[in-house]
Amino acid sequence: MMARHLGALSLLLAWALTASAGGKAGPTFETDVLPILNAHCLQCHGGVHQKNDLDLRTMSSALKGGKSGSVIVPGKPDESLLWKKIARDEMPKTDNKISETNKKIIRAWIAAGAPGRKNDRTIDLARPARMPTEVARIIDQEINSKLVAAKIPASSRATDAEFLRRTYLDITGKPPTVATTKAFLADSDSERRGKLVDKLLASPEYGQHFAERWLNVFRQMAVIEREWEPEPFLGWLGARFNAGKGWDSTVRDMIAVSGSFAENPQAAYYYYNADMQGKFEPKIMVGNLSQVFLGVQLQCAECHNHPFSDYKQKDFWGLAAFFSITSTPNNPPDTRGVRDRLPKQAPKPGTQVIVTIPQGEARNAGTKVRAKFLKGEEPELDAGASFRPALANWLTSKENRLFARASVNRLWAQLFGRGFVNPLNDFGDHNAPSHPELLESLTDEFIVSGFDYKHLIRCICLSDAYQRTTHVGKGNEVPEAEPLFARMTSKVLPPEELYDALCVALEVPEIAPPVDPKKKGNKKVNPKAPPPPTSRFLFVKFFRNPGDVDEPTELKLGVPHVLKMMNEANFNTGGNLVTRVMKSTKAPEEAIDELFLAVLARRPSSVERERFLAFASRQKSAEEAYRRIVWVLINSSEFVLNN
Repeated sequence: MMARHLGALSLLLAWALTASAGGKAGPTFETDVLPILNAHCLQCHGGVHQKNDLDLRTMSSALKGGKSGSVIVPGKPDESLLWKKIARDEMPKTDNKISETNKKIIRAWIAAGAPGRKNDRTIDLARPARMPTEVARIIDQEINSKLVAAKIPASSRATDAEFLRRTYLDITGKPPTVATTKAFLADSDSERRGKLVDKLLASPEYGQHFAERWLNVFRQMAVIEREWEPEPFLGWLGARFNAGKGWDSTVRDMIAVSGSFAENPQAAYYYYNADMQGKFEPKIMVGNLSQVFLGVQLQCAECHNHPFSDYKQKDFWGLAAFFSITSTPNNPPDTRGVRDRLPKQAPKPGTQVIVTIPQGEARNAGTKVRAKFLKGEEPELDAGASFRPALANWLTSKENRLFARASVNRLWAQLFGRGFVNPLNDFGDHNAPSHPELLESLTDEFIVSGFDYKHLIRCICLSDAYQRTTHVGKGNEVPEAEPLFARMTSKVLPPEELYDALCVALEVPEIAPPVDPKKKGNKKVNPKAPPPPTSRFLFVKFFRNPGDVDEPTELKLGVPHVLKMMNEANFNTGGNLVTRVMKSTKAPEEAIDELFLAVLARRPSSVERERFLAFASRQKSAEEAYRRIVWVLINSSEFVLNN
């Protein structure tokens, strides 16, 4: 009897050691067991292959068992066929055996009753949104509790200069001007940070910036490679953000839109879901829509059941059915825009909306599938009208937490450099969030606020977690500190922000303005020809890299980009900044301070000031010295990062 007690105690201690880093009470299927099964077992018992009809992708299917009956007896690992096979290394049958540590986790999970993650959360949709300071406290409580459990100290609070530049870039996409920086650093108001956030959210640059970030998400997902004039869509989306329109209504208008591009700029969203020839494709739309707005990799179920989740091929084509009569012209600027091919005669009542899985789609070609919400009902649709409004309403409803949760995760990643779930488009039991309780709390808040982006940004920016420095602190240099948000993550400026930062730093309206064809010596202007590309467009195109949108912590500047930054004449003359500094400053110390404030939105440290003063004294003239100092600063890592 004593031996048995000691054995049980050893097992509990083994689990405690495994779980201590995250402060967990015990193993759950989704968080601890599924990742092990995913790595070792799902190739034979997943979505593509289910030997002996055993499906181990979900809690319910694992408990259901297969042809041999139940393989898990909760609370009794020695009576569970799954454990017997794993313990004897009979499963998996490949050389990819489960380690002893992971075996202990599986056994401890079965012994504990095979628990799953509790999903009994309820939300009071009638309650008002909380005060931003209250939500900020919730954020910090959740973040700090994880750090305490992991015994990782948080980094210190960011300086005012760090916070100023970070918040300007995050909310408006541009750094502050010299005058703004001086005023903020001289402000002694204890509420200055909160007031700064309010000021930036009220600026027109806020809407423009977030519209551009979302357009980049759509562009990243697109198959079509041809460029198209995005300004009308950007203007529409930016106006929605600035007006405080709910994200649910904005997405709903994008999905349900019908009519011309001229009258409905949001119809351009369908252009980003077209094939290589510019023809709208329902299957492209479903793959993109599910990743961007639901955070799930549903495109994997286009040709067969999803190999690592319980999404079926019929789930994919059930969503595609809502777009089965939708079309767009091959040429997006066409005035007809998005439309539905409605029947000439009114259909009979009760006519089903179906789509036929096309030939070449691997499995089940020719199968007819009814329009169906993901993991939901088959709605009764009017076959004589567009089906898309019904889908748009379901997608953005308060009851569809997938939409709200994916939106919150993407916004958090934009501000912190990484989401609670990474990759951002891969939610599922196999990919547990780092802070599940906080993700759900912010999802609740996003829903009850009316899907208010401004409210959520304000809440996050007021938190201590957002206001931490990027500098590594003593004890948080470990890799686990980053996903636990012990410090702020340095984010690489996307090309649009880098261009705008150069303009602000050099105090110029644009870099290398395009050649004016009206000038003497150039060809005559063709009034019907499209306008020439702007210098910003050309810069962004040159610096754009695949994956920029979802990988803000990856510095992807290659040799051509670095050489352009270092050698491009328009970046190296000092712009209007040097001219102004030459006229407005007398002492070299004052000039160097001014250059730092303009380029990096901070004053130099005493060591930096001494070093640059020594450098300036060795140059032929003050103007040459200041130009070279500007060159050094804009080519520094600090300039191309949002710290």
